[in-house]
Amino acid sequence: MQQRNIAEVIIDNASRSVDKLFHYRIPKDKLDKVQVGVKVLVPFGKGNNKREAFIVNTVFESEYKQLKEIYDIMEESPLYDENMVSLVKWMRERYLCTYYEAMKTILPTGIGMKKAKDKTVRMVYLMISNEEALDYIEQMRVRAPVQTRVIEILLENEFVSSADLVSLSKGTHSTLKALHKKGLIEFKEHIVKREVINTKKYEKVKPHDATLEQQNVIKLVMENIKVNNPATIMLRGVTGSGKTEVFLQVIDQLIVIGKQAIVLVPEISLTPQMVERFVGRFGSRVAVFHSRLSMGERYEQWKMIKNSEVDVVVGARSAIFAPFNNLGMIIIDEEHEYSYKSEISPRYHTREVAKQRSKNENAVVLLSSATPSVESFYNAEQGKYQLAHMGKRYNNASLPDVSIVDMREELINGNKSIFSNRLKEEIEHNIRNKQQTILFLNRRGFSTFISCRSCGLVLKCPRCNISLTFHMHDNALICHYCGFKRENVQKCPKCASKYIRYFGIGTQKVENEIKMLFPDASVLRMDVDTTSKKFSHEKILNAFKNDNVDILIGTQMVSKGLDFPNVTLIGVLAADMSLNIDDFRSAERTFQLLTQVSGRAGRGEVAGRAIVQTYDPDNYTIQLAKQHDYLTFYNDEIQIRKQLKYPPFCDIISIFVNGVDESAVIRRINEITSTIKEKIFEKDAHQYCQSILGPTTAPISKIKNKYRWRLLLKCVNNHDIREILREILYDHYADRHHTGLNLIININPINMY
Repeated sequence: MQQRNIAEVIIDNASRSVDKLFHYRIPKDKLDKVQVGVKVLVPFGKGNNKREAFIVNTVFESEYKQLKEIYDIMEESPLYDENMVSLVKWMRERYLCTYYEAMKTILPTGIGMKKAKDKTVRMVYLMISNEEALDYIEQMRVRAPVQTRVIEILLENEFVSSADLVSLSKGTHSTLKALHKKGLIEFKEHIVKREVINTKKYEKVKPHDATLEQQNVIKLVMENIKVNNPATIMLRGVTGSGKTEVFLQVIDQLIVIGKQAIVLVPEISLTPQMVERFVGRFGSRVAVFHSRLSMGERYEQWKMIKNSEVDVVVGARSAIFAPFNNLGMIIIDEEHEYSYKSEISPRYHTREVAKQRSKNENAVVLLSSATPSVESFYNAEQGKYQLAHMGKRYNNASLPDVSIVDMREELINGNKSIFSNRLKEEIEHNIRNKQQTILFLNRRGFSTFISCRSCGLVLKCPRCNISLTFHMHDNALICHYCGFKRENVQKCPKCASKYIRYFGIGTQKVENEIKMLFPDASVLRMDVDTTSKKFSHEKILNAFKNDNVDILIGTQMVSKGLDFPNVTLIGVLAADMSLNIDDFRSAERTFQLLTQVSGRAGRGEVAGRAIVQTYDPDNYTIQLAKQHDYLTFYNDEIQIRKQLKYPPFCDIISIFVNGVDESAVIRRINEITSTIKEKIFEKDAHQYCQSILGPTTAPISKIKNKYRWRLLLKCVNNHDIREILREILYDHYADRHHTGLNLIININPINMY
């Protein structure tokens, strides 16, 4: 019987010029070992350089003549299966990425590498922003391929040991020294901790008695799972209705029939609480997967999943690629959250990837939220998703009573403080009664910008068209876009005036004022600055829970998913801040944020209250959030979207060009605009493209000394449109005249800046 003696492979190479499937002959002595999922070493290019490659298919014959032969097998055990190959091909088509980019996304960095045995390991950190890193990769890909591989690896990991980084990048320690000298990376000594989950510290928890609403949802999900129906179910459950208990009881039944589950959370800060609940129920059959794990930890968790040593994986966005071989369900908790969209290539949305895996593997997708995204709820209304409701809190607890405070009246009455008199009274009441308070502000730092009262100068980042933020702890001014940092100023750099004024508020300023108002209260702050270290999320949340800390101040990471029975008061500062963003989703984001953060209160025996401070109290979004009225908000919003032709009635494709030469950027974006119009005419694709907006400068016109111009397409993201965009993308990077100009195409971007 004839054997398949030709392997179809993806070359481990980031260049778009090799973005195709290559054929290699399989040596006779390796015919029995080569299969889909195996990693091999092949001769590549005119010089037959040794390159790693991933086998995605084996065939009997090839249209190509004089095929080269595979050198060697690097990983005999398959790293992925045919379902994952199908997913890689789908991602390349859907998100205009390369085979290589899609393949490296589904596999954990460092696959098959030896892990460090020393207790202390030298780790490497990326010291520049993601955008700056992507710019560097595009500029240096040809001139310094090893250095760009190092940067690519660090983009996918918070840190990597220097030894692993050298092996993965096929570079040397001199490569790392060169990058360190440029200020792009930093070295730190780390103590290796292999124990990701200490099951002994989690108390065993028994299932609760399910409410009638919970029983109905569990029944609906299991009916689909038992018949292998790849359905998507939208669960809209009010905050505190017991959605997590539904997950646990469904998975309990899932395990009995030999299937596995992926549970996704939007924030790493939510992972510790979710892990506690799942390990408490399922013990050592739970794995954890997110970017804060070291390379060795991620690899070990991945291996446990691959070897079916666990039934459940809990994690952030990247856990969607967990290599289960009998996947029964994918749960996306807080499905409306924007962190489920990747902002580096491939720019995938986790929800879309989940649905594609569901289709490939006959698994159920359960989308869960108190405030579903407009797109998801529309799909449920149209019958594309099955819809389930949970309208009551567990044990019939009441939803928090929300009060709106008009901060304009506070000013008229002489209160210039961050806190309204009503909020101060409520905080004092909670401290007196040993109840906990969460204060939410969608800012970090101390002040949002600094200005000279004499000449009006606003201190801006020298590399970005954005004001610097004052961070009191470091007495420094920091750019939140490129990471630029300088010492605070005592006098104006322009006119030398000493009249420097701080405008706006940040979490540090809130913390300072709270400590002055309530000196005896215990206070914790949870934002990007305080959670940069490993396990910091868990430590802060454990301290808040176990030490009964009076007040937790935080940014978006405290607005969702957290469940503390003694939290009875939520204070929302500057509720209208997100309403004024130049984004068609601003009303939706504000409604979701206010509803979610208010829902953190009143989850125990004592009723919850929320105080929402705003300068726009009559805004319909704020009023509907006060009433917890999602359906009215959705019905209003969907009509606006329909009239203006925004998602879900079309797709939005963002086309960005950036570079240091603004005239070259403008010229290139104009060329791309003309090409798109011509190709739409050639392909007779007018019916798919509703409008072309721009080109124009991006809302933030310069980041890291790169000028930014943008073009938006309102269109149907179908094969014809993607083919036009793929041609433009590949032609751009193949033309040396475009060196130094970065082209980014993002389908349905979350950040419009």
